[in-house]
Amino acid sequence: MSEGSPLNRRTFLSGASIAAAALALGPGGRASAADTPRAATAASSTDAAQGVDLHWLDGRPAATTGTAWGVPWPQGKVAADTTFALRDHDDDQVPVQSWPLAYWPDGTLKWTGHAMSSTTLADGYHLAPGTPSDPKQPVTAKRSGDEIRLANGVVDIRIARSGPVAIRSIARGGRTTAHDGRLILMLQDGPEDTANPRHTSWSGVVEKAEIEQSGPVRAVVKLTGRYRQDSSSRHGRGSRGILPWTMRVYLGAGDESLRVMHQFVWDGKASSDFIRGLGLQLSVPMSDQPYNRHIRFAGPDKGVWGESVVGLTGLRRDPGAAVRAAQIAGTATPPESEWASTVQAGWKDLPQWGDFSLVQHSAAQCAVWKRTSQKAAWLKHAGFADRAPGFGYVGGVSGGLGVGLRDFWQQFPRAFDIRDATKDTATVTLWSWSPHAEPMDLRAYDEASHGLDLAYEDDRYGFGMSTGMARSTDMQLWALDATPSRDGVATLAATLARPQLVADPKTYHGVDVFGRWSLPDRATPARKQLEDSIADSVAFYAEQVKQRQWYGFWDYGDIMHTYDSDRHTWRYDVGGFAWDNAELGSDAALWYQFLRTGDPQTFHLARAMTRHVTETDTIHAGPFAGLGSRHDVQHFADGGKEPRVSEAYTKRFMYYLTADEFIGDAMRVPLQLDSTLLKYPPLRDYLDAPAGVPTVIRLGPDWYALVSNWLTEWERTGDSKWRDRIVTGMRDIAKLPAGLFTGQQGGAVGYDPATGHISDLKLGGDWGKVNLSMVFCGEQILWETIDLIDIPEFRAKLVEFCRYVQAPAAEITDHFGFKFSTGAPGVFYSRMTAWAGEQTKEPAVQQRGWDTFRNDGGGKAWPDPVHIDGSAVFSQVDELPQADFGTNGVAQNILATIALLAVAPDQAP
Repeated sequence: MSEGSPLNRRTFLSGASIAAAALALGPGGRASAADTPRAATAASSTDAAQGVDLHWLDGRPAATTGTAWGVPWPQGKVAADTTFALRDHDDDQVPVQSWPLAYWPDGTLKWTGHAMSSTTLADGYHLAPGTPSDPKQPVTAKRSGDEIRLANGVVDIRIARSGPVAIRSIARGGRTTAHDGRLILMLQDGPEDTANPRHTSWSGVVEKAEIEQSGPVRAVVKLTGRYRQDSSSRHGRGSRGILPWTMRVYLGAGDESLRVMHQFVWDGKASSDFIRGLGLQLSVPMSDQPYNRHIRFAGPDKGVWGESVVGLTGLRRDPGAAVRAAQIAGTATPPESEWASTVQAGWKDLPQWGDFSLVQHSAAQCAVWKRTSQKAAWLKHAGFADRAPGFGYVGGVSGGLGVGLRDFWQQFPRAFDIRDATKDTATVTLWSWSPHAEPMDLRAYDEASHGLDLAYEDDRYGFGMSTGMARSTDMQLWALDATPSRDGVATLAATLARPQLVADPKTYHGVDVFGRWSLPDRATPARKQLEDSIADSVAFYAEQVKQRQWYGFWDYGDIMHTYDSDRHTWRYDVGGFAWDNAELGSDAALWYQFLRTGDPQTFHLARAMTRHVTETDTIHAGPFAGLGSRHDVQHFADGGKEPRVSEAYTKRFMYYLTADEFIGDAMRVPLQLDSTLLKYPPLRDYLDAPAGVPTVIRLGPDWYALVSNWLTEWERTGDSKWRDRIVTGMRDIAKLPAGLFTGQQGGAVGYDPATGHISDLKLGGDWGKVNLSMVFCGEQILWETIDLIDIPEFRAKLVEFCRYVQAPAAEITDHFGFKFSTGAPGVFYSRMTAWAGEQTKEPAVQQRGWDTFRNDGGGKAWPDPVHIDGSAVFSQVDELPQADFGTNGVAQNILATIALLAVAPDQAP
């Protein structure tokens, strides 16, 4: 409504206005598609219902270990009981397993998950409703006594339903490849500089086992338990249970490998529980002659470290070219009788190397060690490189065990330890946290907190604790019938990147998911600059990850918040300016950019960030369960524990695109918030709940985050209780005198976790500054929600808020009858202004959104980085030429650009 509009506040909020003039709603409470610019930019949903083309994100891989992905479907087009068929580009059927991920309100499928095994590799595929084909070697999952058995005609796996040995055996062709697979934990009771710290060993004890999927293309078994201390040779018999863990075992049809995904939640005592080692250990039978036993480690750039338990090359006497070639290739040597006579009798006098380690010390250095036995010294110069991809092998010419750790160097310190390769049974340990590094220290970086004024750090004493963080490790185990060739080692190592199937951007955009976003538009020089600015900013951060070495067990996936140009470094040690923890939607910015471009680099940044935020930054258990930690020097160190960090909305991208079960688990963590907010309300330091009010929250970002959690659970399960909580809040907010402008203490309202009701605190001064209330993806959460849940009176309040949040003072006075300041930052709220103009059919307001965006510095060309070297820095770096800049502004610029092009395309420059 421009100045002089006849629609004043009274008529704006009237029922007739809502239904007609103000909103022009079509069926279901949505703006009619024919009446909005959105229709012109959306792909045909009818076409999407006929099927979806899929391609490999990074190009066709040489091999896979199976893959899973998600596909969206238009509302009302695909019934809940629909089956799906997959074909390759030669129109040959490919076995596929499918399951629902989310539903539309009418019960039709919104997102489906799909899986295929490693045996059906093609350049691309087409998925459509139809009858799936059966795999040649289907996988089954069956309970048998006290264990679960997975079998697919190639390998047979026995998984315990209880006890300290999780994986009892892995067999291939009747031969046991590995057995006694245990989750192991090593603790000490003080940091590394403590005199004589006490060391203890623990085992992961299975407490529950369940079959989540039983085939025929993929079987999934979920185990849960805790670590308990070992006693002598009895594993896991201690009374104290710590670090609750979840482990899933995946096996595909015809696959020779199984995936093992493990996640633990930290609930130890930071002052006395220091993790020395955390890993999965298995025993491997060794039956070949020592000279036909092989160790393999993958190196960078398809490199391979490969040696034998007894080396027959480089000797003073030559055993023969065929013998040497076999050892290098990993094949059986000729019989001893065919060796040079000078070596036949003497080889047993050669050293037998029993222990090997691949140790990833940092993101830039790894090494191979070996020794003959525990009683002997290590040779720590057996091999050096920078970044190992995370594959190893122990066995011989008759077979052995391949092991893999995804993100091996990115989440250092990692290691593989192989022990007793000279004996009948070797052990191999996949170390998620390497015992060759210093123990993990989860104490706060300082005993005092430092305040918001200078350090920008929330100083709630005692709240900066690590309790409740989680971290996962993605592993692969191969039951191999021979030592893999050297090229084969490199190929297997490459599969640890988990090749991903995706659809093209038009498919995602045309199905109308994830709120309002646009496809790239380079139609004019100004729009090209907008697109280039986004692409260049993502590329800059990708390069900063590499230059600044933003890697490590807890750190990988995160980026930094604000730059310090004086030191030519990010403010890694300055309170809330250090790690970003996805503040102001940096994760969402990456995902929206991937959806619209299909760019692999953007996907990988977003995937790593989402994994990090859902694990390290989210509090899974303990007093703050369901909240997340605000940005700080350590991911957990800030006293601000916020619902906005853990909200499900920004995690949905990865879950629905990849069908990752652990992200699915993480999206249910914030459902604990109702009880947590009773104990730790967001405004506890500023505002007490009045009598009769259970707790106090802010509309933004708190209630918006809760809505995202409920919306996600509703669409995943169809359980209407979650929808009902949203409806209850919407109707209550519509009754607030100031609506979404309610402003006491940043939007404070009463909240009853038992019912979901919102109440007016009646403190006066309702019309307050909105500040950052909506910019943690609040607008996208609400835009998507109102399209799924039709509550006209709430929609009207949302349109009103967006229409006037950046309006001139005269318009605010004309509409509300008095003047107040909203304090809405220009770029941050510009997309909301433009959206309101779309909804009220006011092109001038849509234009205002663009003008506000550009006048506030939005959409400017990304500057060329400046190279800094010499004595000004410790090592050469690139930085932006402006004095200081922050990730907050970059993320909001990306989000605003993408949304503005969607809601006001005709006004784009």
